[in-house]
Amino acid sequence: MLRLNRQFILGKFKKAFLIKAGKNTTPKDNLRVLLESAFDKGLIDSVIGTTVREKKGFTVTTPIFIKSKEELRGNEQFFFVHGGQNSILKEITQKYSFEKVAVVGHSCVLDGINKMQYFGIGYNFTALKFALKIGIFCIGAASMEGIKCLLKEKGNKSGRINEIFINKGKIYIKSSKLFAFSPEEYYFYVNEGCKVCMNLSSRGSDVTFVPCFDNGYSLCFVRSDRAQGLFDNVSFEVKEAGEEEILRVENMAKEILKKNIETTLERAELGIPSNKWDGNRYGRFSALWNNIYVENIEEEVF
Repeated sequence: MLRLNRQFILGKFKKAFLIKAGKNTTPKDNLRVLLESAFDKGLIDSVIGTTVREKKGFTVTTPIFIKSKEELRGNEQFFFVHGGQNSILKEITQKYSFEKVAVVGHSCVLDGINKMQYFGIGYNFTALKFALKIGIFCIGAASMEGIKCLLKEKGNKSGRINEIFINKGKIYIKSSKLFAFSPEEYYFYVNEGCKVCMNLSSRGSDVTFVPCFDNGYSLCFVRSDRAQGLFDNVSFEVKEAGEEEILRVENMAKEILKKNIETTLERAELGIPSNKWDGNRYGRFSALWNNIYVENIEEEVF
């Protein structure tokens, strides 16, 4: 039976670490030094991710392919906004000779890659290329237009967005200054497909990076043996996360998941599909959630 316990919310993980790039850092810096560690240790030779660009005075997101450690600076990852990483996969894997590609993305991005690797027909080019999957803990992605509307509610009309992260149950957006939003305020602008997601913690990854910012630290959940090496003998600060830090993230995810489950069960009852799930999948989740036909389910990624 599916329950909102830690395993369902966060998934299985071997260890949880807090990392800090240095003084006056942000979550973007913390993820950058993690990727630099992967380059230094020879685990990866390139990275697919999402970054932001200034275009006609506005901030826009775009997929990016980083071909060296040096390119990481100035191309830091952007969180909670999809950048279309999967749209450039075929071109990258066929055009370049890189064999140890890292992918940074939300659970939906990684789920798509996992399906192409193990179940895809005609996507054999992806099978051996990906050496490391860094999942981003996601409270739901919003469009850039939605985020700008959020900022307008606080009186900010600049159109520039520098960073988004979470801290102690709130969502922070950095523009001309730092703005704080409750999960309820943010959830109103979340993409509809994200409102039926049950995998906020990117369970299908080697390591999940949580874009939180607690005294300069960000949280990482290590899920595979190869990801463990990212945190050994590194130049940045690493320490094991305590129960308090893990619980803080778990409770925030639980709050969002309750809303998503309510939406999912309502759609199952009314037979309304979405851009992500069809009617059969809604019915299947409803059966699992209500323990119909199934006595025990350990974990399933939806």
